[in-house]
Amino acid sequence: MKKAYLLVYNDSVGTREEIRNYIDEIDEVHTWRYDLPNMFYLISTYSAEEISIKIREKATKGRFIISEVTENSYGWLRTDAWYLIQNKEHKPKSPSK
Repeated sequence: MKKAYLLVYNDSVGTREEIRNYIDEIDEVHTWRYDLPNMFYLISTYSAEEISIKIREKATKGRFIISEVTENSYGWLRTDAWYLIQNKEHKPKSPSK
């Protein structure tokens, strides 16, 4: 079953681009999104621990946390972010007119 996670990291782990590259190399992460500083939304069927181990293989310094997003979550995010968290996939693009 797919789950939504938040990956929050400090600057010592790497730049946003470096983190994005780490995530892209992790087969266990099905898709991801970002729109806040030092944070990614991750979708995976794997546990937070398994994903954390894979990130630690790439990012050998700094601090980060991976936390599952449950139904007991609320905040002020873009609708595309909420769609990803709730549906575990990106929002389909609207057809162009």
